[in-house]
Amino acid sequence: MRQIRDQTSVRVDIPKKDSTPSTVNDHASGTVDDEEESTVPITVVGPQPLALEAEALLKEIISSKRARSTQHIRSVPPHILPFIVVRKAAFASAQVDLAVNIEARDCTVSGDRDAVGQVMVDVKQLISDLESSLTPVKVPIPKRQHRLLLGGYADDVMCKSNCAVLVTEGDEVTVWGRNSDVSKGLESVLQQANSKYIHELALPGPTTLSTQLATYFIHIHYDRVIQNKHPGVDAFLPSPQGATLSIDLVGNKEEVDTVAQQISSLLGKLTGATREVNVDWLLHRVIVAKNAKRYAHCVLSQFFNTYIVG
Repeated sequence: MRQIRDQTSVRVDIPKKDSTPSTVNDHASGTVDDEEESTVPITVVGPQPLALEAEALLKEIISSKRARSTQHIRSVPPHILPFIVVRKAAFASAQVDLAVNIEARDCTVSGDRDAVGQVMVDVKQLISDLESSLTPVKVPIPKRQHRLLLGGYADDVMCKSNCAVLVTEGDEVTVWGRNSDVSKGLESVLQQANSKYIHELALPGPTTLSTQLATYFIHIHYDRVIQNKHPGVDAFLPSPQGATLSIDLVGNKEEVDTVAQQISSLLGKLTGATREVNVDWLLHRVIVAKNAKRYAHCVLSQFFNTYIVG
């Protein structure tokens, strides 16, 4: 804008978004919701020839920006999202990118405007086809084995069977697939649920102590520490607000048992070495952000060797 003003000597007024009512192109709501594009009036003040020149420059900028577009598909059913994820490579290209947010149940298509429009049509058609062709089948699997049916493990099931697996709060999981794929999906889920050894390591009590330990482990990203030293073991840390305060270890039994012994040794060192302190709110800024790790714990000099400083 400054360059246009200097070049044409006109005044270009662009009102703030919150002070000017916008004109919105409404789209149909529902499972599929395209991006809403708002417009605001721009005022050009000056001699007519220079004002027209500034208008042309503005339109050139707008045209180049509008060559790209971002649109959203919202509220996608959770059992359909894994089927979109596995097809991301087929939809994406040099002109367009497809991003899938599992938690928000949202698909975002961005890139060249024309290419985005075509991908949106293709994804909408896929969602419509899947809604009418997928069949759910529930299978009982112990809660502790649900760890092996989440994240990358669920992706493995999809790749092997073309079926999605959804984990619920109970002891059942749901397999979604076409009638011709469901039996293979059930087989893949059962194999995956029993593919690795799971060890639950409870944090020592009382509850105050176990909560402090859970908070400490999350703050130092202890799961990453474990995985860096033992890539074959996945560690799942408990939430301090959770009902069950235990570290779940998943992997080969021999390696999991080794990690469990090392964690048990560390817990022995930490017992009685943690406490909660009250800090005046005026000092909160000093001990957060960049200083958080420095003040919260000592550096781990070796794997699982933690030194507690009073």
